[in-house]
Amino acid sequence: MRLGRLLVVVWVWGAALVQAGCVGCGDLPVTYGGAGTPAGNCAGGQSNADGTCDTGGDTCQGDSCAPAPTPPSCSDGKQNGAETGVDCGGVCPACSGEQACTSDADCPSPSSCLAGVCAQCTDSAWCADGLECRAGACVADGFAPRVRMAFIPGSTVLRVRFSEPMLRDDSAAGVLNPDNYCVEVADETPEVCTPSDAFWLGSVLTEVDPSTIDIQLPFAPGGGRYTVLVSNVVDRANHALGSPRHADFEVDAPLQLLSATAQGPHRVLLTFSRPVLPGTEAAGSAGCASPSACATRYQLSGATALGDVLSAEVLPAPRDNEVLLTHAGSQRAGQYTVVASGALAPAVGGGSLGAAPMDRAMFTGSGALLSGFQDGPVLVDPFADGTAFTSLAAYRERLVLGTNANGARAVGMDPDGFRPEDISFRFRRDTQKLSGSRGSNTAGSLFPSIGFAGCQGNTFQCGPDNEDGRARFASGTLEGSEWLMISGTRSNGRLGYVYLSRDEDATLDVKYVDLGQALDGTSARSLSAAGFLGGRAYLGIPTRGGPRRPELLALLRAPAADAQGLDAKGNGANGGACKPSAHDVCNLSAHRMPGIGASGSPANAAPVVGIDFVAGFNGKLYLGNNGGLMRATVEQPLDYESSPEHWVSITPSAPEYRAKESITTDKLVELEPADRAWSRMVVFEGHVYLGRNTTAGPQLWRCDPGRVSAPAPATAEDCDAGDWVLVATNGQGDGELSQFDNPDNTRLTLLAVNGGHLYVGYDNAVQGVRLYRSGAGAPASRSDFAAQGLGQAPLQTRFGEAVTVGTGGASYLYLPTSGGSGTPVRLYRQRD
Repeated sequence: MRLGRLLVVVWVWGAALVQAGCVGCGDLPVTYGGAGTPAGNCAGGQSNADGTCDTGGDTCQGDSCAPAPTPPSCSDGKQNGAETGVDCGGVCPACSGEQACTSDADCPSPSSCLAGVCAQCTDSAWCADGLECRAGACVADGFAPRVRMAFIPGSTVLRVRFSEPMLRDDSAAGVLNPDNYCVEVADETPEVCTPSDAFWLGSVLTEVDPSTIDIQLPFAPGGGRYTVLVSNVVDRANHALGSPRHADFEVDAPLQLLSATAQGPHRVLLTFSRPVLPGTEAAGSAGCASPSACATRYQLSGATALGDVLSAEVLPAPRDNEVLLTHAGSQRAGQYTVVASGALAPAVGGGSLGAAPMDRAMFTGSGALLSGFQDGPVLVDPFADGTAFTSLAAYRERLVLGTNANGARAVGMDPDGFRPEDISFRFRRDTQKLSGSRGSNTAGSLFPSIGFAGCQGNTFQCGPDNEDGRARFASGTLEGSEWLMISGTRSNGRLGYVYLSRDEDATLDVKYVDLGQALDGTSARSLSAAGFLGGRAYLGIPTRGGPRRPELLALLRAPAADAQGLDAKGNGANGGACKPSAHDVCNLSAHRMPGIGASGSPANAAPVVGIDFVAGFNGKLYLGNNGGLMRATVEQPLDYESSPEHWVSITPSAPEYRAKESITTDKLVELEPADRAWSRMVVFEGHVYLGRNTTAGPQLWRCDPGRVSAPAPATAEDCDAGDWVLVATNGQGDGELSQFDNPDNTRLTLLAVNGGHLYVGYDNAVQGVRLYRSGAGAPASRSDFAAQGLGQAPLQTRFGEAVTVGTGGASYLYLPTSGGSGTPVRLYRQRD
């Protein structure tokens, strides 16, 4: 359909080029033409009256006859005419990739015209005022800025970097106003600043780039750890500063790689904590000019192979702590890690780059947002250390994953994968020692690690309670505040602590919670389940042998704002009623629960008994293990021993349940979803779903709460024993299993809800992990699900624990996969 004619006149080389075309006609040929050369311009009378020459159709070109020039076109392989790139832009189709441009109209979505080149932004500094970089495009800025980092690049300079370009003047809301900054010695309340006498701020502030300022110091501060708190400032769209408003930094710390930021599909900008040695030849220099030289200085890994690093350039002062890398391969919008050589040296002061993890940083690549499993992993080997397991948590509308191989780092990022940041820890050690508390690491305090297998006890390698194994994350609300929980492992038993942080900056200050009074006399080594519900945190702990297995704790309180931790008063592991008015943590006597515990009736006879999951539905706590299922009858249940009426067994009464035997495990540490009889519980469209693993294979169970509503304590709103229905059963083979007719789907290890979809995932050692999705209101049969693939054995044969993170109306499902020891973890993302 022709919607009309368009006449475009473009001035090029002093002549008017006229293009005729139509609007809305599709991709019609585009040609350029100009007025003919007037007669008489050719020397010696060679031209005819019409300006043509006597031979071969030549035309007058200046004072001679020559072949007629080919008019510029959109297919001649040249940048000519009004084009802003080769055969694109101007009157031609929009440019893509790194083609030149003059406006956003020259570029395909989501690319913008950035510095004369079509590119997808990777930083808001690329965008105009009032715009923010999201998913590679410059869009209207609807986001609050935050303090991203602070560091000392010179002896008398404090550099503060924000998450986006700011108002850069010395007005009341400008980042160049010295009254908007306060520095204190790092303490337990970073949101309140008490100026430090050891750190004086000057009145001269300068702009480094649109997101970064330098504060000149009157003299070099003393060594130690400090916090800078920023107030009043706004971004270019006049948005007030959000959380975090502070950042920790350390004076006299080793050289550290602080961050990495993509600068287009083939470049990444590294930020070090101090100026680095320039040049390409000197020992320790950060620059390089050939792939062979660069290979000795930098390594890149991540979602896709980025090829060789071709060059590295140290930027001029005051940005001489930044290095621009150029690499051969093209990025996409997945996550990448850059590792710098420990031989790199600072420009002044001596020393070298700190050891791992101070030598590496993660960045989001340039490109279109990866929003589906079919796009491939968004992250591979996140810490570049071969870690085969990662724990995920949704914390303050961001994804947190970790820890790395030495338990000292995590990564945080927005739900869409942007604004990744390296996270370090400062764990507090318990020095109070309540009766029943455990021994602690004697190395000191402010531990950087939660520990790792093989760490040396009573050193900073291990955790503050000598934790020496895998960590796990959980998040939720205690006493009205959102907390990130980190729990570790003690391989020799006597685990006595979990750790909580409500910090938001790149260095998490983590407070201890002493669980000793609730665990006295037990041989706890790790958590098998953790979750938050109703202002409490519930912790499941596996134990071996004896009558007290498993353990289930309810943490009722959080550490005070100005305290280093909480020495939790408890009701004791050997009995005593839970009294919330007097206790901070309660042992809920799970060992007495029917089917669940070794001392229940019926008793759970498995040698090792843990809690496979804790979750909520209708405000009530649900839990289960190989012996069955329980739920609370009240929203704040007390211990089973003193208040058995607060609990009811809801183990399925269906014959398909009784026909199969749940799996058991002999593992007390490093538990994975495949080790659990119940992999996970989710709520979807008013129904509860549970994945069960039996010795014969997996089952998928659905609770329809209204099926059974009496006698009490059964209700029409909660799940009871008669409410469970086996769904998605096999059509081939064993009809009492839910394997989607694939006998290699040996363990049901993933249940998740994202947007309007239910996801079910299986470990599969033959074909690789298998994933199925349903958008039906109450999926019951295999036909209600669609296969989502993944596969790729042996690289990914098992699922980790998935998490859903939502923000701004979008919901993202993150799935970790691995092939086990020796195969680094991979992370996938699905937007629904």
